[in-house]
Amino acid sequence: MGGVLVDVRREEAVRQFRAIGVRDADRLIDSYHHNGIFLDIESGAIDADTFCRLLCEQVGKEIPREAIERAWKSIICVPEAYKLDYLLELRKHYRLFLLSNNNPILMDWARTPEFSPDGHPITFYFDRLYISYEMKCVKPGRAIFEAMIRDSGICPAESLYIEDSLHNLQTAEAFGFRTCLVKNGEDWRNKIAAILQQHHEDPVK
Repeated sequence: MGGVLVDVRREEAVRQFRAIGVRDADRLIDSYHHNGIFLDIESGAIDADTFCRLLCEQVGKEIPREAIERAWKSIICVPEAYKLDYLLELRKHYRLFLLSNNNPILMDWARTPEFSPDGHPITFYFDRLYISYEMKCVKPGRAIFEAMIRDSGICPAESLYIEDSLHNLQTAEAFGFRTCLVKNGEDWRNKIAAILQQHHEDPVK
């Protein structure tokens, strides 16, 4: 999700977590793979309540839940409408799945109408979501890819995997996916359209 569908604002998240007392936020928060309890919540090792409690313990003071949630949400922007519209066009011809390292605080927001400018939750745009904390594993590990492939029934050789992390993309390639590396904030529509056109005789599922 982050870096492809929604822009990632790592520096803003670091700033906001520092503002509520997380001095080592720059070490804990990463655009692709968090550390410490920030990784634990994404891997499903701890839930949101435990994350908030442990964060307060590490900081040494009580932090309002609302402030923690606000800091987490600052790491991403509301997605651009043109990207969401393009997903809806793709869904007319292909199955779309989301595979994301994510946490319950952000996904609770993404599953509400506040996610999109048109008032649709993220589930409106995909056939199914595969989220790290729900699957108890994270990218770039093989386990999360194996679980997605098994559950969805997709054939990697007939599928296009879009990613902003080179490490995650390399794991996908090891499974035989066609891949496309994009940059955070990039308008990737023409790039994706060109790949689909190139393989129109062997359509991406």
